[in-house]
Amino acid sequence: MYLIFFWVRDMGVRSKILLIWMFHVYTKILAITLCEKSNLTVRYVEKCPTDFTSWKIAAEKMNCESIEQKCSQTGRYRFQYHCVINAWRNATLEVCALNRTIIGYCTEYSIKGIVIQDNYGADCTKFNPPCPASYNSAEAYKYQTCYDLVKRNRKMTEYAVTKHPCSASDIRLCDKLVVPILSILNVIRAHVLQ
Repeated sequence: MYLIFFWVRDMGVRSKILLIWMFHVYTKILAITLCEKSNLTVRYVEKCPTDFTSWKIAAEKMNCESIEQKCSQTGRYRFQYHCVINAWRNATLEVCALNRTIIGYCTEYSIKGIVIQDNYGADCTKFNPPCPASYNSAEAYKYQTCYDLVKRNRKMTEYAVTKHPCSASDIRLCDKLVVPILSILNVIRAHVLQ
């Protein structure tokens, strides 16, 4: 910290102004990209609202405006209700988060990033019907084709989980094969490790 003081002290006026401006921009970017209070509000849901009326009812239940947070200092970004897909496009979730402009992709909430953002694996401008080139993240409910991705991915997951190599009638045969297969693998591993 002491070195930073000397570095700043030796800077010219223009450099100091530039540094202050960069710090200001950094804090603004941080404000729209990160809000730790959001993660405390995440709720996985079976489906998201399909119209403004159902969105409004869900938003009133979440009551995001009542949550004390210091993320939205300006009026431009609002800490508000969202119902969006997750990063893997296999679940829908409700969350209170700062709204932002989404550019041509489905809106997602990143639990690791603690942020509402574009899901770059889901270009909704190519869907039928398409989403607009840009839209407010809180209005994701208007673009139901994004939620259709979740439905499709859930079906694929269910198929993968239910399509077990051993059906109920063959379960005893599978159980009998497990021990010999594991024994063979152990012999191979023992020879490889020697």
